[in-house]
Amino acid sequence: MGELRFEPDLLDEIAHRLDLRKPNRRAIESVILRTSDHYDVQGKTEAYECIVDSATGVGKTFVMAGLMEYLAGAQAPARNFLLLAPGRTIRDKSVKNFTAGHPKSMRSLLRSSPYVVTAENFNAQATRIAMDDPSLTKLYIFTVQALTSSTGDGRATHEPLETLGKSFFDYLADLNDLVILADEHHCYRGKAFSRTIERLKPELVVGMTATPVPADESMVAFRYPLAAAIADKLVKTPVMVGRRDDRSDDETKLLDGVNLLRYKGQVTEAYSRENDLPTVNPVMLVVAKDIEEAERYQAILDSVGFDDGRWVGKTLLVHSKLVGDPKEAALAALDAVEDPDSSVRVIISVGMLKEGWDVKNVYVIASMRASVSSVMTEQTLGRGMRLPFGKYTGVEILDTLEILAHEKYSELLAKRKVLNEAFIDYSTYAELRRLPDGTEVVRQKEETTDGEVIAPPVPAGIRALSTALDGTAPPEKGFLLNERPNFPVGAPSEAARGVVDLETRTREAADAAGKTSSPVQYEPLPEREPILIPKLISEVESISVSLNDIHDYRPFDKLGNALTADISHELRRTKISASHDGQRAVVYTEEATDRISSALPLDIPLSESRSMLIRRVMSVKGVANRALELGAAGRIVDRVIDAMGDKAAEHLSAFGERCGQRLAAEVAKALGAMSRSAQVKYSDNVELLALNKPRQSDRAQAPGHADGSFDRKLAFGGWRKNLYTHSWFDSEPEFKVANSADAARDVVVWARLHINDVPITWTADGNKYNPDLVILEQIAGKRYGWLVEIKAAKDVNSEEVRRKRKAAKKWANTANSSPDIDVTWAYLLVGEQEIADAKGSWEHLRGFGQ
Repeated sequence: MGELRFEPDLLDEIAHRLDLRKPNRRAIESVILRTSDHYDVQGKTEAYECIVDSATGVGKTFVMAGLMEYLAGAQAPARNFLLLAPGRTIRDKSVKNFTAGHPKSMRSLLRSSPYVVTAENFNAQATRIAMDDPSLTKLYIFTVQALTSSTGDGRATHEPLETLGKSFFDYLADLNDLVILADEHHCYRGKAFSRTIERLKPELVVGMTATPVPADESMVAFRYPLAAAIADKLVKTPVMVGRRDDRSDDETKLLDGVNLLRYKGQVTEAYSRENDLPTVNPVMLVVAKDIEEAERYQAILDSVGFDDGRWVGKTLLVHSKLVGDPKEAALAALDAVEDPDSSVRVIISVGMLKEGWDVKNVYVIASMRASVSSVMTEQTLGRGMRLPFGKYTGVEILDTLEILAHEKYSELLAKRKVLNEAFIDYSTYAELRRLPDGTEVVRQKEETTDGEVIAPPVPAGIRALSTALDGTAPPEKGFLLNERPNFPVGAPSEAARGVVDLETRTREAADAAGKTSSPVQYEPLPEREPILIPKLISEVESISVSLNDIHDYRPFDKLGNALTADISHELRRTKISASHDGQRAVVYTEEATDRISSALPLDIPLSESRSMLIRRVMSVKGVANRALELGAAGRIVDRVIDAMGDKAAEHLSAFGERCGQRLAAEVAKALGAMSRSAQVKYSDNVELLALNKPRQSDRAQAPGHADGSFDRKLAFGGWRKNLYTHSWFDSEPEFKVANSADAARDVVVWARLHINDVPITWTADGNKYNPDLVILEQIAGKRYGWLVEIKAAKDVNSEEVRRKRKAAKKWANTANSSPDIDVTWAYLLVGEQEIADAKGSWEHLRGFGQ
């Protein structure tokens, strides 16, 4: 039996760098374990081929990138990767994903820095140079048609090239480390593809799909079904909407869709504005049967008589028969549909938008003719499952995808069982376990989805009774893997149960939009005294760090001890045996009896290892190349070596490079701590800027604030000294401090500060933060200005808050040093306890704060 090859530390680093979602990390680990089992344990020689079956919208591009990063960064690295696409749309998307400069490129995250080879550049001289470089990672991105045939699209790759002395296809076939990533694997399963794989002789073939064909079931190495993705809140929750009446004309169907789309747009606009996020424009995907039908829908939407002409010029028609300039224009508009400036709100598709079109702002899918049973397939449903804000917002209407089935509500309910069966599936992944006797085993784990994704409606009487008893809706059995949805307070939990009638859903959408629609703009009150705030020009003082500033050697002693312990553990060799039953693989491990020291190919003198470690320390960013720094580096290295004990030479011979990496990281950490002590300095040029920015909010207006009751959703009015008529707050403590300031005798004017009103630089990296309130008061004829920061009790004494307070006090001192400033500025930090003790008195609070 051979040895399982798996580097968990490498995968951990990649997962952190790429910010991989949990299922994507598991997918990579499962593929690596299965591949090693195939070659290293079972000793097989034929190419290993497997499938990653992951729900649309979870991030299969990250799985492919992670696999490439792992295999390119492994101890025996692979340098040649072939990404196969079923057509030009997905090919072009993949090229953009791995090419620097494109908005959707993930190139900056990739340490492997692959050279991208395409049908356009594979015969270029620069590409040939890159292909000949064994240290360079290459990513070949081609359509499957360009390689499976020597005619048509494949002619160029099969013809002999003078620069290669063979065809490009033969060049790929001669590589001894070729890894194939077959995107949308289900699209090209057949004899031609199998023959191509056989001729290319790859080391590994990984098919990526959300819908594997049944014949390939035994090849699935990892499965993460759509039901699990919904339960884990990694994609939108689909809501099927049906009509209670019998109306089924085209205009009614389209009006149903744009009504919901309009409400979605109002809420996304408010959410983006309130959270200072880029604009998201919700769009609707209309699924048409044929081109004639699609053109009829477009004519309705583009009519001034439809919905008062609101959708004129906002539709995009795409179908497979578009050619020439119209096709290019449509594809360009389709590619830009996520841009905030895009005018497209409705996309009418005829068979073009299945795989390969990945946008996040599809919020409504309208099936004009097809039964919901066919629309709720992953190819169609997947076009709208991605999350536009990257995660659930907690605003129910922003976290759902409306599926307009245009079937009767009663018919939808009757199909609930069929739809549940389509959703419910099981997850598959590799899992490492330790048995009671200490033996480690790698098992294939399956998790069954046994709940109802689409739960029945809650009877009105039961819902009313539950609300009357405890103010909450009853739990809905089986919602998304038996996990009750976590709706925000006040959100209609019934709305996302999976099947809902159109009237109810439209009313709920209107209610949600109504709470945030018609934003109100607030200008500073002309009768209030203006608040003039100093604008200080900040820059970070450079700070010189030295290894001689490091005087605490305990981290390096600890590192030496840890390295010894880690190495003794990491050197343990294992034997692997495996069994298969056609569906499940069970891999057992046992410790090998031979010692790693007997197999060491190197016996490096300790002096050489010491010199290598010193060089690694000196190469850390910020360390100057000076004799005194070199001496300090030697002192640090000696502490590590001494901590490793008598076996230091043996350990460093085997794992000197690993030790060097960890030591350099520890030194960088120590120097980084000193760098963070850098201070901000200000230029002598100080100017006064009036706080006069308009405020805008969709919050409902409260006429007053005197009763002291706080609601985050309200804009409070009735102030005597506020610069604006209304203000809103993130927390009740902020609200209480504003109340105390407004009631204070000496306060002249105050305002709730918003982002970038008074940005204070507080880190060496130029990070800024904004205080919560500005308060201007006059005592005995002298003016005082206060920047007030309100914090929860648990955060008041945190390191970050202390550093911000220090920076803010320096800001105030600098402002007060200017001869042009006639207000004495100060910073005040108050916590919940100080606010409680002050009992509404600004004067007491001012004295209690820090």
